[in-house]
Amino acid sequence: MTVLPSARRTYDDHPLPEDNDKFWTVLLWGVSAAVIVNHQGAPALPETWNWTLHIHAGRFANGIRQKMAIEGSEPSREACFAPLRHAIERYLDLIGPDGWAHHVEHLEWLKERKDATRKRQNRA
Repeated sequence: MTVLPSARRTYDDHPLPEDNDKFWTVLLWGVSAAVIVNHQGAPALPETWNWTLHIHAGRFANGIRQKMAIEGSEPSREACFAPLRHAIERYLDLIGPDGWAHHVEHLEWLKERKDATRKRQNRA
């Protein structure tokens, strides 16, 4: 299966404006599936870009970490896309349509929970 993920800034109003371009959410079919984050380690080391899959497939993902990498590091944001796309394709093959459906349901549940919390906080 060929997938075409897209990236968007995670924050458009980061507390430090210079960090706006350091945090990216990777969308697959309009749903969050991964993140790409700029990381600066020790001053003597070059900065890196780290990618991590964030697909919550429940029981469909049991043992997946033993079968494949779900995170990696590259020298640039653009360089993250090839290994990330490969990882997403492999992950989707392993979890199947039921695992992806579980992820989508999980994200909907999180949104409902967040909305309910906001409503409670606004009443207080």
